Amino acid sequence: MNGKVIRIAGGLGLAAALLVACSSGGAPPSGPPGGTTGGETDEAPQDQQFEVRLEDEEPAGEPQHGGRLDLMIRLDALELDPHKMNETSAFLINEQIYESLLHLYRGELQPGLAEEWEQSDDGMTLTFRLRDNAYFHSGRQVTADDVKYSLERIVDPDTLAPRARSYESIDSIDTPDESTVVLNLSRPDAALPTMLATAASSIVDRDVVEEEGGLNGSVDGGSGPFTLASRVAGEKITLDRADDYWEEGIPYLDGIDVTFNPDDNARAAAIRSGTIDFLVWAAPEFVDSLRQEDGLKMYTRSGALSLHLRMNTSKPPFDDERVRQAVFYALDRQELLDVANSGFGTVLNAGYLPPDRYGGLTEPIYGEPDLDRARQLLEEAGYPDGFEAELLVISTSAFQVRQAEVEQQQLAQIGIDLTIETAEIAVVNDRLAQDDFDLYQSGFSLTYDPDERFSASFTDGGGLNYSNWTDPEYEDLILQARSELDPDAREQLYREAETILAARGPVAMTFQNADFDVVQEDVMGYAGDPTPTYRFYKYLWLDR
Repeated sequence: MNGKVIRIAGGLGLAAALLVACSSGGAPPSGPPGGTTGGETDEAPQDQQFEVRLEDEEPAGEPQHGGRLDLMIRLDALELDPHKMNETSAFLINEQIYESLLHLYRGELQPGLAEEWEQSDDGMTLTFRLRDNAYFHSGRQVTADDVKYSLERIVDPDTLAPRARSYESIDSIDTPDESTVVLNLSRPDAALPTMLATAASSIVDRDVVEEEGGLNGSVDGGSGPFTLASRVAGEKITLDRADDYWEEGIPYLDGIDVTFNPDDNARAAAIRSGTIDFLVWAAPEFVDSLRQEDGLKMYTRSGALSLHLRMNTSKPPFDDERVRQAVFYALDRQELLDVANSGFGTVLNAGYLPPDRYGGLTEPIYGEPDLDRARQLLEEAGYPDGFEAELLVISTSAFQVRQAEVEQQQLAQIGIDLTIETAEIAVVNDRLAQDDFDLYQSGFSLTYDPDERFSASFTDGGGLNYSNWTDPEYEDLILQARSELDPDAREQLYREAETILAARGPVAMTFQNADFDVVQEDVMGYAGDPTPTYRFYKYLWLDR
């Protein structure tokens, strides 16, 4: 068995500290997911706007046990079932409650519930040896049967797991004993080990799921470092230390109290006043002032979100590729970044991936807006005078509302008259599920392996393909890339797919944001990951 830490991506460039213009805030690994080496990045991107800071410069001393951390996020998650979740806040919370077979941190696959694993030379089997000291919060030991149940639950159509397509290479699962799991694949799958390290692949307590009828609300079916002690939807989630967590002495904290507030001003005031210990994703307009506050520490990294304007291709006029292309050409992405996110981030002039990511296009497809070309495309599509449409946006996402307002002004220049409709996230989700929208201002979290996002969001049957877009050539490239074990050949396939997505896809990519976490100076152990992961919260401690 291969129990060593497997390197799957390139270096992070932790020492990068250049201050230039408009950046991703520090590149994540640019090397191939699933490979053994990667493109090492010792310098920040040339267009960097702020100093990358993923951890403290000096060790803080011996960690102390005890104390509770008050942490604030913008929005609660509507869905906490790890197999069904989609919101970024759900990933943050569930990475504290649940465990996966593997962990992925700063480009490395590491042991999780599986302490050893190996992939056959032909890529057709994955074998995992479970650790013998992992327990669910119910007190029951984690077994191979739980792994089999969890993975089969994900691919079960009744579960409605949005990422189910990423597991479709699994042909069968064998459990020769309580601690061994063998995944038999129908074809090699270079993306699968990375996928099995995500919170979406959490191993859940079958008994709890079946007794409770699911995992949402206040149901805890996990084996992670913290238990779900209580939940008041939209207000507070209380996480308590799991005393029988497999990693000895971890977590350091007695618990984490998570609160939610969509008001950017209120969140900034809470961290300034000391009401909270940890502000997740400070609003960009407060970054400069919070950076100057005594008693606070700020950590910065490339953002978790790739922002886009989504079009519903199941209804006119956006079923016409020329109309979508007109939108692509009309947008001024730099203006969107400047207004919506105070200039912190990277403009996306091609596909979903930033240019410094594995599989991303290094040359832009779109540059400055070309309004004449956009108008010509509309005329060719039969809309010489433009048309009217509604743009749906989540009302509690201030920066996305700002982005929608700029998009409204920019598209008006080519005769597209947008009415902005704001709604609560639950209403938005219902509208998306019913195809009841024209355009939607949205964003998707970036992932280590491109397959996770591409399969779920842009392929037929993908659980997050809200645009109802299908393209046989694109889909064939994604399937080829998933089965391609040579990292260079695989990256080329993704670049070809990204070109199609940018040229005729359902979304106008706009920018990648930048993330800013702010903590009180006595919060220790922060060790961020740019893609990101939040599993390092179990190593946070309070110097009090």
